[in-house]
Amino acid sequence: MEERTLDTKERLQEEQDFGFARVYSVELKYKEQPKLDRDLLYANMERHTGKLDRPERQKQAAGLAVWEANEKAGKDLLHFFHLNYMVQYAEGELPAQTSLMDIENRSAADYATAVQQSWHWRESEQTLQECTHSLLLVDMMASGLEPKTRLELFTGALRAVLETAPCDAIYFRASDKLVEPGAYLAAIEEGARLYGAMNVRFYNVEGTGSERHEALMDTVGLAALGIPDVQCHFYDLNPDEVADMLANIGYYLFNQGDVISDGETIGFTEDMRWRCEHQYALAAPQRVVIDLNPGEPHYAGRQGAAPAE
Repeated sequence: MEERTLDTKERLQEEQDFGFARVYSVELKYKEQPKLDRDLLYANMERHTGKLDRPERQKQAAGLAVWEANEKAGKDLLHFFHLNYMVQYAEGELPAQTSLMDIENRSAADYATAVQQSWHWRESEQTLQECTHSLLLVDMMASGLEPKTRLELFTGALRAVLETAPCDAIYFRASDKLVEPGAYLAAIEEGARLYGAMNVRFYNVEGTGSERHEALMDTVGLAALGIPDVQCHFYDLNPDEVADMLANIGYYLFNQGDVISDGETIGFTEDMRWRCEHQYALAAPQRVVIDLNPGEPHYAGRQGAAPAE
């Protein structure tokens, strides 16, 4: 296949097909209006993400490396420039950036799909119903970073915000996952870097006429970082064991990159040989996944239709 340079429109379409997120975002939900100590936030941000800087348009407050501005809607905006996370562009290097802003609070009903998959936090819906304020943390000019580096930066920024203004719920948009802030911070401390960024979901498949138990499990959130998610469409397997398999492969891909080739088999025991193939996800959102075939009599999917290169 002849190589050629993709134009901007083609590149953006390719990223959309893959499920890649040029801007990564998390909502912080509060039962009461959060109070931000800007000096403390700056100190925490620098402690977790390293040296910060400001452009000329920033306020010239002594020692404050936070750009404070107003959106057209009049919302507060805090902007951080992370000098330890430089991104190479044709014009030169630019620092990756994060922004924290006040956004309109959404009702619990808007998070219905996340609540349905909140097996790890049963109180999530009740907590959302009690929340009345929201902040949004996003990254910008960071999509050129390697996935691990990009998530490292975002995790550091999120920890800085949580330590400055603790919230009551965190919603990862890319993984459609709700997490309890204390559990999130504990998981990150223990090295579970994908605790919020990757969601393992379970769906019962009904109406197919089969007497066997048919189910679909997948991960969501990895494709947004530039790594394929993982899915398995199966009959009569233990969902807990499948979930462990998906999570383990998800971490493997996060650490190693997209190194699994179509047709390759993977397993964590002597007898486990699940065949892998890149496909488009069966469950929304649209993205590329590695489909796992556990073999007969358990596989309920179809391989041989990988996305075109």
